[in-house]
Amino acid sequence: MRKKWTSLMMAWVLFVSLLGMGQVAQAEEPFVLALDESISKIVDEKLTGGEVSIAVIDRVTGEAVYDYNGQTPVKPASNMKLITTAAALDILGEDYRFKTSLYTSGKLSNGVLKGDVYLQGQGDPTLMEEDLRQFAQALKAEGIQTIDGRIVGDDKWFDDDLLTPGIWEGDESYYYAAPISALTTSPNADYDSGTIIIDVSGTAIGNAPLVKATPYLGDLEIVNQAQTVEAGQSNTITIERSYRTNQIIINGNLPIDKTKREWVTMLHPTTHTLTMFQAILEEEGIEYKKDKLFRAATPKSATLILVKESMPLKELLIPFMKLSNNGIADILVKTMGKVEGHHGSTKAGLKVIEQYGKSIQLNMNDWKFEDGSGMSHANSVSSFAISDLLYKVQGEDWFNTYFNSLPIAAHPERMVGGTLRNRLKDSLTSGKVFAKTGSLTGVSTLSGYLEGSSGQQYIFSVLVQNKSGAVTAIDEIVKEMAREL
Repeated sequence: MRKKWTSLMMAWVLFVSLLGMGQVAQAEEPFVLALDESISKIVDEKLTGGEVSIAVIDRVTGEAVYDYNGQTPVKPASNMKLITTAAALDILGEDYRFKTSLYTSGKLSNGVLKGDVYLQGQGDPTLMEEDLRQFAQALKAEGIQTIDGRIVGDDKWFDDDLLTPGIWEGDESYYYAAPISALTTSPNADYDSGTIIIDVSGTAIGNAPLVKATPYLGDLEIVNQAQTVEAGQSNTITIERSYRTNQIIINGNLPIDKTKREWVTMLHPTTHTLTMFQAILEEEGIEYKKDKLFRAATPKSATLILVKESMPLKELLIPFMKLSNNGIADILVKTMGKVEGHHGSTKAGLKVIEQYGKSIQLNMNDWKFEDGSGMSHANSVSSFAISDLLYKVQGEDWFNTYFNSLPIAAHPERMVGGTLRNRLKDSLTSGKVFAKTGSLTGVSTLSGYLEGSSGQQYIFSVLVQNKSGAVTAIDEIVKEMAREL
């Protein structure tokens, strides 16, 4: 890993840390006193009862400018993705591509493959229906009309732990808590792997609504217990996968003039991908003689037919960070574990992240985490620790890629403004805040880079836990930073 810090810079960082991150600046600078007064007022009035950690440092020197409980550990939520992304860029590289490979074994005679077809996954979150169709067409081009063997999913690149620690039972149906396997698919270019899209629309009053699955229902089952009702009545539709089953339960009333869309997770991405692939094979005119699908490793003697590669990591970071995609975060963690530690597990990947942090002189004792997405409530870190990360990654060769992946305040384009596109629209902050959002039950966070009214650049982190509805207050705090700095 690259280390770009001169001995002078490291001496300065040590000096700052020994001073408690430079809190003496608050007593000397009038603008910091004004900032302290305005932020304290917001915290007292709008964040009462919550735990708050706020830090601001100079982007150029790393000098601490403002500190409100800056050393206090708080749940970071999706601000965890800041260190996950940094480690992934360093370990995997900007040009890393995920691969999915198609193999066959056995012999082909008169259009009949007396052998197996293997789909070997390496965690590609961008694998979609059209890719599986290309695989089917590649088999057809080989002259295969019938598979008299097995269709096999090889997901051995990752371990069998589909869910990261800390996923609550009530979350498992939803896209932000999707299971992770090495052979998975996404329904569209948001790349929410391990999910399908369920659309529900009204039919005749009194009848069950119409249900559509995108791209395929696969091994999932719809249990439609809903009812179409008159326009103007309440829309009470719920769409959830029943816990640890393949059943998607649709309940409630849907007004005839309304629709409902939900991203629903699969029970097991590998088996769902295989059922999709089997359906596509049939559509392409390839018969499969067996009545079940299989999971196993690809033998070394198998013949490679086709490889599908994802976009490079530097491009994948846009939907990942702009939309705060948990599935991609979890996949990156397991991939780092596999590439660096030869074990595609969350635990192995988190060790790699910790090693990366140490390599750029972060104090990893300040970081407690059990996933890389921020979903776990067991994660904790202080605002100064996040600010230190954001300061140090500026010296990396890939920093521009990292910076460009951050949501931009008030930018209306979805893949530019991301999760900040409808926030911080004030002239003080619009287009001047580049930051990662975070949200869990009772947790709201925002950390990144901002330009003050003076034109000077700063790094900031605002972390709040045990307080619902804190987003508005956080935005007011950031506006005060922009105004006073």
